[in-house]
Amino acid sequence: MANDVTVEKAAQELFERHGKLAVEIAYERAERLSRRGDQPTLGKALMVLTEVEKLVGNTGPSPDLRYSRLH
Repeated sequence: MANDVTVEKAAQELFERHGKLAVEIAYERAERLSRRGDQPTLGKALMVLTEVEKLVGNTGPSPDLRYSRLH
């Protein structure tokens, strides 16, 4: 299992680089890993997604985004 500090650092970096869009980016990564069946890495990606959601302050897509990277 990923170290909690490492997960928090990854989430913080993603949020600092992408702001609210970080939620969608983290979600895309988790989706891609899920499709590949990469369970160990998927678990880590989901933990990062959860931390990013905490940083953004919600658990759903941000309604004020002008576009979404999700298809």
